[in-house]
Amino acid sequence: MRMKPRQLVSLWLCTGLIACSPDLPQPPAMDVEFTSPLIEAPDSTLRNIDQGQLTGLVQDNGSLAWKGIPFAQPPVGELRWKVPQPPEPWAGTFSATDTIQPCPQFASTLSAGIADPDGDGIVGSEDCLYLSVYAPDNIPEGESLPVMYWIFGGGNNSGYAGDYNGGVLAQSQDVIVVTVNYRLGSLGWFYHPAILEPGASGAAASGNWSTVDTIAGLQWVRDNIAAFGGDADNVTIFGESAGGGNVMSLVTSPMAEGLFHRAIVQSGGIGTTPLAQGVNFRDDDVPGHEHSSQEIINMILVRDGLADDRDSAKALQASMSDEAISDLLYSQDAAAFLKLYNPEAARNYPAPKKFTDGTVFVEQDPLEQLASGEYNQVPIILGTNRDERRIYLYAAMTDVIRNDPQEYIRFAHYPSVQWKWRGVDNLARRMAPAQDEPVYAFRFDWDEQRTSDSGLDMAVAIGAAHSTEMAFIFGDWDVGFISGDALYHAETNPGRDQLSAAMMSYWSNFAYTGETGTGRDGNLPLWQPWQNGEGSPKTLILDSAADGGIRMMNEGVTLDSIKADFMAEQWSDPQNRCRAYRATFAGTTAFDRDEYNGLVEGGCAAL
Repeated sequence: MRMKPRQLVSLWLCTGLIACSPDLPQPPAMDVEFTSPLIEAPDSTLRNIDQGQLTGLVQDNGSLAWKGIPFAQPPVGELRWKVPQPPEPWAGTFSATDTIQPCPQFASTLSAGIADPDGDGIVGSEDCLYLSVYAPDNIPEGESLPVMYWIFGGGNNSGYAGDYNGGVLAQSQDVIVVTVNYRLGSLGWFYHPAILEPGASGAAASGNWSTVDTIAGLQWVRDNIAAFGGDADNVTIFGESAGGGNVMSLVTSPMAEGLFHRAIVQSGGIGTTPLAQGVNFRDDDVPGHEHSSQEIINMILVRDGLADDRDSAKALQASMSDEAISDLLYSQDAAAFLKLYNPEAARNYPAPKKFTDGTVFVEQDPLEQLASGEYNQVPIILGTNRDERRIYLYAAMTDVIRNDPQEYIRFAHYPSVQWKWRGVDNLARRMAPAQDEPVYAFRFDWDEQRTSDSGLDMAVAIGAAHSTEMAFIFGDWDVGFISGDALYHAETNPGRDQLSAAMMSYWSNFAYTGETGTGRDGNLPLWQPWQNGEGSPKTLILDSAADGGIRMMNEGVTLDSIKADFMAEQWSDPQNRCRAYRATFAGTTAFDRDEYNGLVEGGCAAL
């Protein structure tokens, strides 16, 4: 099997899940004029927006694209940890033809093709708050199309909007697609009182800079999307993995109220972090995260030779003024700052995110918030892929795949179905009775991959793994962590293409009407809303006709049902039972240390 660099998969991919005017505060603008060279371009792409005149390009399939439009001022210098500021107008005609570049992140498969000229393992730029707009080429005069606002995934530590082209979806379904960048990792979520402006409050004192980036992008859509043929009163937010989690952040954030009208969550979830975890020392009475802002300051002081160890750094930090701490943090080079979190330069690194500040996120457990109905109630789709976790496992388990494929399937099943519980069933059960708008659920099951050149059955190794549904929704077979020749072959491509067309039809009908129904053309199986209660409709299975086709499933899962099935399972290798238990239940209320140690003869503890 020959794979492009961006098709290779890191074993440590992470979802990043754990959790009346929305205008943002607007301090005085920086004295910088955004300029772009005058160009000659097709009249069909000429548009006028609040910032000025711009042109885009006509893509191969006929769709129109405007790439790399700034929706906020660059969050650099004194704006690094500030709410996004309104973009500056430009002189002349802006050429919106450049692919959006990433925000700073460790180089990985999700940044393949992005240059790392200094070889430090960090790619991207802090000047990264841009979005792209894709539209069909034949919008009737005076008509406004639904807007689909895409939030990419990557653990909230990596990825970028420029990796997604909405042209096929826009052209085939008559929708406007917007893809948006947002700040990542500790440059996107970071809180310390010293970095705040005097008297800062609300979002400006939240530490949730990245979440507010996605809100600022929605505000830009509200104010400008009509110029591209979009309807600002019909916006669907959708995202995958960490992007799906970010969609749920907007669903639960009071700041996003009124900025969107439907939501689609693909392989997402929900979760927030207490503000104390983001700032406190790890040995405080209320412990902070190991990479809280105060712990990071300790690391800077030791790294720079200003303190010998953590204890002396902690004492020095206690003697520093807020101004000195602020100067220290804002003076940090982005690459050096990120490496404090992960000296090994892996794509993902542990850092607190999504702080319950009382403005961006309410100070309530998000699951309780959903059950109360106190959130932005809109029609919503929740979904996962049947084999989510195989993408994390297959590279380390090729021998098992070859020699005992059923053991591999068994191993991957339980953490994958736990993801369905966490990202779909556990949310739908709370939301369906709490809101009048429909709640829909799906499971993506397509697994008709080829056998690799080395003889590995990719239908078993990958199957309906994490991210594989994105290509079907975008109609772009290079989208996803694994794509192209690694997944597809001529024999099954007709069924693949038919399923893709069906999924785009469901997604776009939802964008138009707030209902999935029988798709935009009215010829697909009826996708019924989730209903609580045994035997009631719950989840739409998305699969090709060769594997049972598109159909409703009435069964749901709970953490208890997953646990019962797991404990009754027979395993070829006792060690796999231990590892699968940990992969499925660690971090949940179902994890029982004594039960774990007693799973196999001799116990699991030695593992």
